[in-house]
Amino acid sequence: MAFEVSVFLENKIAHFERITNILKAENINIRSLTLSNIVHGWGVMNLLVDQPEKAYKALADKGNSVTLHEVIVLEMKDEAGGLDELLVKLSKIGIHIESAYSRLVSQTNMALLVLQVPDVIEARKRLEKNGIQVLKDEVAYGR
Repeated sequence: MAFEVSVFLENKIAHFERITNILKAENINIRSLTLSNIVHGWGVMNLLVDQPEKAYKALADKGNSVTLHEVIVLEMKDEAGGLDELLVKLSKIGIHIESAYSRLVSQTNMALLVLQVPDVIEARKRLEKNGIQVLKDEVAYGR
């Protein structure tokens, strides 16, 4: 199971840096991230890191509003249309995507799609039933 760390933070100078500084001090590698402004100067940073539990604890211990939740990580072709091909398959089997971002593993040229879905257990069942492999966390984190 792969996990994503989400941090709720105010959009102010150095707030982004404060998060990355905590992770750097704990020797936690950020593999992918998104930063979204959600409302009135507040945002959410979603992080795929190599040590999510440690990142959660480090960020929470420093007073950050942080959550840890399971995500689904799938491989897609690293070529034009690779994402579209995977999304068509997901749509056909009824996978609802709440949030998504990608990651490229340079050592293997593997393209990954990280998904937040409303029901991880149901999504995993549908993926397995349709022969779509959910990647192990070691692959997702790039260990």
